[in-house]
Amino acid sequence: MIISEVFPSQWKFCLVKEAGETLVGQQRSPETTNGFAADQRQYLRVANVRDDALDLQDLATMSFDTDARERYRLAEGDILLCEGQSRELVGRAAMYRSEPEELYFQNTLIRFRAHREILPEFALLVFRAYQHSGVFAEIAKSTTNIAHLGLRRFQELPFPLPPRITQEAIIDCARDIQASIDSSLSAIRNIISSASSFPGAARDLLILEGAAIEEATQDQQAPLVWKQAAEIVERESPIVYGILQPGPDIEDGSGVPYVRGQDLQDGYILQDKLRKTSPAIAQRYERSSLKSGDVLLGIIRSLRVAVVPPELEGANITQGTARIRPGIGINSDYLAHWFSSSAAQQWLRSRLRGIDMPGLNLRDVRQLPVPLRELGTQRQIAEALNEVTAALQGVTREAQSAGHRLQEMEHEFTASCAFGEMAKWITKQTSGDATEELSSHILDHVKQTAAKPKPRPNRSTRQASKNRRRRISLQDKIDAQGILEVLRETKDSISPEHLYRQLSLSDDAVDSFYAALRDLTEAGSVQIKRPNETDVEISVAK
Repeated sequence: MIISEVFPSQWKFCLVKEAGETLVGQQRSPETTNGFAADQRQYLRVANVRDDALDLQDLATMSFDTDARERYRLAEGDILLCEGQSRELVGRAAMYRSEPEELYFQNTLIRFRAHREILPEFALLVFRAYQHSGVFAEIAKSTTNIAHLGLRRFQELPFPLPPRITQEAIIDCARDIQASIDSSLSAIRNIISSASSFPGAARDLLILEGAAIEEATQDQQAPLVWKQAAEIVERESPIVYGILQPGPDIEDGSGVPYVRGQDLQDGYILQDKLRKTSPAIAQRYERSSLKSGDVLLGIIRSLRVAVVPPELEGANITQGTARIRPGIGINSDYLAHWFSSSAAQQWLRSRLRGIDMPGLNLRDVRQLPVPLRELGTQRQIAEALNEVTAALQGVTREAQSAGHRLQEMEHEFTASCAFGEMAKWITKQTSGDATEELSSHILDHVKQTAAKPKPRPNRSTRQASKNRRRRISLQDKIDAQGILEVLRETKDSISPEHLYRQLSLSDDAVDSFYAALRDLTEAGSVQIKRPNETDVEISVAK
């Protein structure tokens, strides 16, 4: 927890609730979701708030009545903080800079509108420093896999009050450093993107000599023999997938390791992450056991490829992985490079089926055209590609490591500029002996403003607004029917975290929420989608 002693000694401080106005956004409800078309407005949610940037590419809409538009409309300089997020990202903050001109915000966000004595850019830097240094994570409370900052907990945090001249100097310094870091991170991302795309292109160039599959298969003069994948495997070992239900992980040393799709990387297997099934289950699926040199292909979502090393002789695979055992005259590394080539990957991706968990049928894998050359040539091509991919993987690792170091530096400099060593140095260079007096002046203004009673809304106006949204108290439990009603009203897919918030559930409702969700899933009333390896989306079953 941050304490006032970490601020420069000449600075005064107040509480966040005194430093500016704080407000949680409008909650989605049947009333706001299905409101009048004329009241529909674009709004920000957690997905739109990045670190120091707003993503305005995918803005949702809901109904804001006249009173709500006045209350929740953003003004230039407003700061949005993620109220609910994973613990390391909770409190992630960005500033609204008047684009688009009219924009609102949802109750998954907290808006902070700075006091006139506090520069919004300085407030943003302070909140970014709190998030980067773990202050927000420390005060947040968790419900399952999501942490909530909490408006009251946020309001009670201390907020530093340097003189305006010091705030301006800190902002200038921070922006110069941030611009350099952003430029370096952008260059690193470009290096990683290029290094990631080069192996596929290199494989196409050396194996197909740059031609597309359709062109190469029709070129009778090319020094290639084309066969389907099913024709180039050992006769007794057809292309198969593996264990349907591996059962609980066996940790007593007797288990048989098995490979899942997520265990495959570019050419190798993450052996330290492998789970183990019982010998009895492995025996039932002996047809899919592994030998050194087998080529594995992920057939659900990610079409990753790897070659089985000697250490995994006798291991097995799951139903999300296909085993291709090269026959006589086929080099394992050459075959793996072909399956990883841009041409083969594009051919396979065009045959993926399904929306929730797109996958390949083994029939499609068996029909993949495979270009064959003389075995010695295969080895030469494989050796060259091994060197190229290893070098590019090294470049990627170095670039990723440099990116991580830069992000750590970014986290350190935000705290240093906001209230740490850099802030202390800037304080000495700016206001000097007058710092404490100027800071006290700001504190007096802030305290006076915070002490003024807030104007109450006109009673007659409140009574005249029949459609005013009522304050909804948090519920301590929920049943399956309640979840189903909200999902039907929402219509679109929704994450468990946002569904939890939309139901207005307290921390005590976690168990009943997931029990009810499990019952609905087992009954086939809702669908659980996993568009990628981390996200989960829930919708009503069709």
